Amino acid sequence: MGILTTMPHEFWATVSGRTTEEVLSQEVATWKWGVVAVELRADLMTDESYAQALEQRSAWNGPTFVAHFGTGHEAEAAYRACEQAIEAGAYGAICHSRCELARDIQRLCTASGRHYAGAYHSQYPISAADAIREFERQQELRPLFRKIAARAESFEDAMALLEATRYSSQDGGTPVVGAVFGRHRWARVAMPQAGSAISFLIAHQVPNEVGGDDEQLTINDADLLQQIRSVYPTGRAQPAYATAHDAVVTAA
Repeated sequence: MGILTTMPHEFWATVSGRTTEEVLSQEVATWKWGVVAVELRADLMTDESYAQALEQRSAWNGPTFVAHFGTGHEAEAAYRACEQAIEAGAYGAICHSRCELARDIQRLCTASGRHYAGAYHSQYPISAADAIREFERQQELRPLFRKIAARAESFEDAMALLEATRYSSQDGGTPVVGAVFGRHRWARVAMPQAGSAISFLIAHQVPNEVGGDDEQLTINDADLLQQIRSVYPTGRAQPAYATAHDAVVTAA
């Protein structure tokens, strides 16, 4: 059972842009390809382009989540972006798991009957033990899914996140997602076999934090990988949109 569908592994797309036209063109292309949901990265957009994207809510083609990974002095901006998304009718909001207002964002989503997720994003490696603890920490807010995306500087860094993802996928909590930045992104191809529930495919061209979009998987990458039998999931199916809201996990 997947997150929004019955598929064991789902493809989601990450989109953003400097103009509404860029965002909508990416969104159309990714739905045509066969993703299950779209993640709109508000923190990689200007306030103006983000507001315009929300105004075009009627043009969205399926479940759209808004993500803002601001922490510290950007925590308030993350909360406002998620609040605006919920008001506009987004399926849910995703913030950094270490955002100082994560619990408030979770309450906002729950009160509105929308999905919440808190993801850990880091440009530094994470050990297997720390990753397992992070997955456990995220479970406290009972999110739609738990996620860790971290940079791997070595083979051992990549294996650590793979091992933690595998372990935590069997801990009885909500689904887990593992993602690797950097030149060891080969580990992303192995993540579905390790129990990672989602592959996020990058559709936008704006620089993604420090690493650059060329260090993450794109739709073109997925197309090539899927041509190699039994290497990468090939299922593309339309989700049961009408029942997605029934899966909202409320906090205790």
